[in-house]
Amino acid sequence: MSIYFYDLVPVLRRIVLFSALLYAGYQDYKTREIDDKTWVYPSILLAPLTFFEVYNRSPTYLQIYLVSLFLGLLIAILSLKLKLTGEADAIAFAFISLFEPPGYRIITLFPLGSVIILSLVPTLLYTCYNLYWNLKHGSFAGYEAGSLVKALAMLTMRYISRKEYEEKSYMYIPSTQKQGDKLTIELSPMIPEKVEKPGLDEFWAVTLAPYVFFLSIGYLLYTILLLAF
Repeated sequence: MSIYFYDLVPVLRRIVLFSALLYAGYQDYKTREIDDKTWVYPSILLAPLTFFEVYNRSPTYLQIYLVSLFLGLLIAILSLKLKLTGEADAIAFAFISLFEPPGYRIITLFPLGSVIILSLVPTLLYTCYNLYWNLKHGSFAGYEAGSLVKALAMLTMRYISRKEYEEKSYMYIPSTQKQGDKLTIELSPMIPEKVEKPGLDEFWAVTLAPYVFFLSIGYLLYTILLLAF
């Protein structure tokens, strides 16, 4: 078989993989919901391409791939069970682990880990935007909150109006708790459950970041680094 075909397979696989992640990320950004078909249809193309790559490597390479896949699936399951991510994020972890075989360089030994680290770049930009928003609109008047809580709220939440919440409720989970005349901010390392909005015109709410979109950018950066080095 032509050597050009062997070179073409990983290129085609990465194009399909990135396109699927980017489209899933777009859905995540628009509605925070991703259609199952977004994962299923690309998998039909990616499965034989990935199998071809793994099968045509050395006999010991299968073990390396399976270790990488096991770690990726473990991260996906634990992140979902511990409520550190949503279901779509966990599926994206598994999707990358299945269809991005590892390599022998440091950055490629565990592709999912590298993609997660690189996804911190758009995550940081999103956090900066939250900070910018809150510096313009935020207020802690009437709240009982320490300096650390206020700092975390400025970075991970948004101070929004009732109208903003009603128009984009899929993006926010209210974190303001009203107890008599006192207002507090609820913090949790886990994704909070849906709660009733407080009877206030403006309040603090957790922003449900479109993390699948961030993962797609992380995968793009990962691919660029592979090509550059």
